[in-house]
Amino acid sequence: MLDERPNIPSLQNVALQTSAEALAFPQGAITMVRCANCSFVWNASFDPAKISYDETYNNDVTSSPYYLAHLDAMADRVITSVPEDADIHYVEIGCGEGDFLSLVHQRAGGRMKSATGFDPSFTGEDKLPDGAKVYRNFFSPDNTDQIPAEANVVCSRHTIEHVADVQNFATALAAALAPGRTLFIETPDANWILEHTAFQDFFYEHCSIYTPESIRFLLAQQGLECDVEPVYDGQYMWVSARMPETPVQAKPAELSGQLGLNYLENKRQMMAEWTTYFEGRRAIAPVALWGGASKGVTFSLLFNTAEDAPIDCVIDLNVAKQGCFMPISGTMIVSPETAKSRGVGTVIIMNPNYEDEIRQQIQDMGWTAEVRVLNG
Repeated sequence: MLDERPNIPSLQNVALQTSAEALAFPQGAITMVRCANCSFVWNASFDPAKISYDETYNNDVTSSPYYLAHLDAMADRVITSVPEDADIHYVEIGCGEGDFLSLVHQRAGGRMKSATGFDPSFTGEDKLPDGAKVYRNFFSPDNTDQIPAEANVVCSRHTIEHVADVQNFATALAAALAPGRTLFIETPDANWILEHTAFQDFFYEHCSIYTPESIRFLLAQQGLECDVEPVYDGQYMWVSARMPETPVQAKPAELSGQLGLNYLENKRQMMAEWTTYFEGRRAIAPVALWGGASKGVTFSLLFNTAEDAPIDCVIDLNVAKQGCFMPISGTMIVSPETAKSRGVGTVIIMNPNYEDEIRQQIQDMGWTAEVRVLNG
């Protein structure tokens, strides 16, 4: 077992209007375990009935130039997978509000002739580009008739890690393929989490976390061959899969358990070090986290309790979250300007990918806060 935590929020990316709502938010538990054969990591305590995405769900991080550049790069990978002299007929499984679908359309320069999305929570018809249609349902093998015959590229970004029934979802992805179609999947890399002791990346919504070995094995069981590349500075995997003429053989790779053991020991040490650090720093000035998404929610929850709250607030550039509260811990989310006005003297950056832009913003504000980076 890699991690075990009771009483965690069933959803991370929610911003509650009052501290009372935050403290009373529905809870779940995680028991993160790792397969000794294929290295797949999953939450053995996951109950899908506890998940309910609604209008309070907000995982928008597009205020970050780094993340926007990442989205552009991934959209370009989708586009260049189709020969330049061919039209693009795009399919996205788990398209959310269609933001990435629209980005592909924008960057394709008129080459996208159709786009088909699948997401049960979709509400953004007014934002769809011409030629796009989104079905408000989970995609399954029974929905293949909703995919246009001319479709030549299928994408599923940050969806597979939310799905507990991995075999059925893999079957659905394979059903979406046909000769000449490419499937792209983007998802977190469990190896990066373990290697960097990123314990804040284990949370309830992500019930299924893959490694390069386990995603290859899962797709090979469907007869697919795939390539896996690290993206987003190694935190994510970009998987490109296809249906070969001769189906590949699924062979799990037997792996050492040392990575998991190292993670457990490193986590114990890091938790102790952060506890000591907070005791010293908050005596000097208030401490804030920068990043009110999943990493910040988990990190805040690990250290802020009803009896003791060494973290004064969490900074986030998403204006929809500012003035709201994080689930369960009740930590307030504020703008950088508000944090500075509260006298925050220490800023802990939750995602090392955003370090340069955050340091620059702090400098531009004339703010002399000490900056630490989690997993940097």
